[in-house]
Amino acid sequence: MAAFFAAVVRAPLTGIVLVTEMTDSQAFLLPMVIASAMAMLVATRLADPPIYDSLRERLLRSGR
Repeated sequence: MAAFFAAVVRAPLTGIVLVTEMTDSQAFLLPMVIASAMAMLVATRLADPPIYDSLRERLLRSGR
């Protein structure tokens, strides 16, 4: 979940904190950091824009 959030929103620290707080466990903190970093790397290498940038562009193009 943290890796998906990191790739889509480009906010890895927020995703890691959210998942850690929801599960109330720090057992998988290191794997989450690694997975989030890899997800960010792949999303950046694919040149896929963050979701909020895409939504903002769509809103500006619609003229609202």
